[in-house]
Amino acid sequence: MSRVVAPAVCAVAVLAASVSCAAPATEVAADRVVLVAVPGGTAASSQRHGPSGEDEERAFEFSHDEVGAAIAATHIGPRIGPSAGAAVVEATLDAQCWGDLATARARFASALPVPDQPGRTDLIPAAIFFRVIAGDGQGDHVVVSLLADTPQARDRGGYSRVDAALRRDDGDWRLRVPVPRPILHPDTAGHALLGPTS
Repeated sequence: MSRVVAPAVCAVAVLAASVSCAAPATEVAADRVVLVAVPGGTAASSQRHGPSGEDEERAFEFSHDEVGAAIAATHIGPRIGPSAGAAVVEATLDAQCWGDLATARARFASALPVPDQPGRTDLIPAAIFFRVIAGDGQGDHVVVSLLADTPQARDRGGYSRVDAALRRDDGDWRLRVPVPRPILHPDTAGHALLGPTS
């Protein structure tokens, strides 16, 4: 697994269709977006874009737009990584994912056991940026590029990038699995700040 950033940091992420533009930064900034700790990592959260519902294992009810899709990816992705725990991973895979679930479960099983140690602070993002690279946030399918500004990626000269493919199903976003491994991306050109915003 790439040491650039654990897939759980941005989950995230995933792929294909027609090109679209990210939401204008002013639209994102108009709604305060914060970064919050979630099982398995860090996610963005917004009163306007979601999640509107959460339980012990999942976050759900994300807005049907580009920002809602990006925020959904940041919530679902970390919850399918080994540090989220088996109950969270299974609940999330069952209710909020689509694609090759067998491979996603095998990936999770091969990563266990997770050592009982505190999370790595070099993988916690100070900011998350996004850009829609395919599809339409108001349609049924979208691919969102997420960049995490983590100390580890910064030390390597960039941002941790994961592309997340999502589809709208039963009134909410679902993440395609398995999620591609993060790669190092040089800058935030073309991406809008998702969070935190003030």
